[in-house]
Amino acid sequence: MKQTNQQSATVTLSSEELLSQGWNFLRHKQLNNAIKISQHLNKSHPNNGEGWQFTAQVALAIGNLKAAKQSFKNACKLVPAQITWKISLANAYYDSREIEQVKSSLLNLANFTLSATHHNQMALLFSQIHLYAQSIDHYQKAISLEPTNHSHYYSLAAVYRYAGDLAQAEAHLTKAIKCNANDIDAHALRVDVQKQTPSHNHIESLIALLVENNGTTQLTAKDKVQINFALAKSYEDINDSVKSFEYLKQGAKLRRQHIEYDIKQDQTIMADISHDFDQNWWSNTPTSIPAPTQNKVSEVQLTPIFVIGMPRTGSTLIDRILSTGKEVLNCGELSDFSRLLTEQVKQTFGAEIKNKQQFIKAASKIDFGKLGNDYLASVKAQFSHLGLGNNVHYFSDKLPFNFLYTGLIQKALPHAKIIHVTRDPMDTCYAVFKTLFQQAYPFSYEQKELAEYFISYKGLMAHWQQLTELNIHTVSYEQLVSEPTIVAEQLYQFCGLKWQAEYADVQNNNAAVTTASASQVRQPIHKNSLKKWRKYEQQLTPLKQELEQAGIFCD
Repeated sequence: MKQTNQQSATVTLSSEELLSQGWNFLRHKQLNNAIKISQHLNKSHPNNGEGWQFTAQVALAIGNLKAAKQSFKNACKLVPAQITWKISLANAYYDSREIEQVKSSLLNLANFTLSATHHNQMALLFSQIHLYAQSIDHYQKAISLEPTNHSHYYSLAAVYRYAGDLAQAEAHLTKAIKCNANDIDAHALRVDVQKQTPSHNHIESLIALLVENNGTTQLTAKDKVQINFALAKSYEDINDSVKSFEYLKQGAKLRRQHIEYDIKQDQTIMADISHDFDQNWWSNTPTSIPAPTQNKVSEVQLTPIFVIGMPRTGSTLIDRILSTGKEVLNCGELSDFSRLLTEQVKQTFGAEIKNKQQFIKAASKIDFGKLGNDYLASVKAQFSHLGLGNNVHYFSDKLPFNFLYTGLIQKALPHAKIIHVTRDPMDTCYAVFKTLFQQAYPFSYEQKELAEYFISYKGLMAHWQQLTELNIHTVSYEQLVSEPTIVAEQLYQFCGLKWQAEYADVQNNNAAVTTASASQVRQPIHKNSLKKWRKYEQQLTPLKQELEQAGIFCD
């Protein structure tokens, strides 16, 4: 009887009252109640745009992208002037990897009167789909409407950095700081975009931020980490290794304190991969064969070039050498292979998977042909608007972590090219240790953990290279910077690409870079980073000892 009364009460509510009640449920994460409200709204008020907008948000909350997109479409059709909803629809397309739909949705807004917020949101989406000129244009329009909003300047600077215009990036970061002196992200990025010099640096202002950390300027732990890493880079740039490492040590220690991470889990994962993906697996698991009649993507042979290894070993430099020739599209660091692998394992084995060890074992039994075709389809969907599959048939995927899946990549994509970039162990680990990553690489902030991860990585790569017929091209960073033309030509030959000597002049490559190396790779190839760890040999003793105890030579 009570339920009947509640239903009757709901029936008599107006659309405004239902929406008020529904948004309250959604805010408090009472999703079942929110779903009921959305269903009732759409049934009793099918021509109410706000009702469909609410339903779209409920669908997003429960992870139903298909329903969210359709609900946004319904809402936009009923209220064509509601720009925010149109941008929300574009975001839903992006989350579904429907990049052409994202592009067309944004371009269709050209004739609308847009607010600064609208321009900012559109600029972000254009940046995410690698249309940087359009992104820059919309950030500039946002600034013209809100010239004192520091976030517009910061975001524009980030895109300029991706696009290689480091002078403009620095200038707009300075403007962001003038608008908000406590924009720590802007302070940190400004140090990153240019090499600091004794006459041009921001050390004084960075130290002032730490000193002024009191009741009026309250820094978060993240803020302090960023400032310490920025000071470490600044002092390294001006050759003060003592102060540089002191700030680096403080920043890394604080960062590690706020990360939940157990190195033993990664060590176990790599050991389990070596065990389950052994020679027996390699010899007895069918290799994927492209089937044009079964998968339209395979009709145009897309050739992936995977650049793998530890981070900070020169993978971005390799990537730029490859894309200089215009036959290869630089797709950055893609998570598609591991994502699709995970999806197939879950779909195939479902409830059988109780832990990571069982996941790894199950992954050895999947349909690698399907995985390969799904991967190609996913990448093509994201980059066809940039010519992939039309006038460009090679693409690079430089996610370092793909070294975990080397054998699986070769099984799923037998025509793929796999390039393993190596570097001096101490130079590698120091370069990783001094880099503040956004999300990945939690092992990088403590020397012993960093060494242990490197040791496991070396062991897994040695395992992959022992498998017969697994074709990996290894590139030494040291040889690359010493003999760039020779190494680059060998790269092109391995990939089956046409070589020209000027391709080694990577500073002439205008392609965007969105990784931690975005600033450094704008320079000509140089040897300045060789044996840089020697300046910090005493401070890096724990790292060196751990590596040497594992039999890794550190000269």
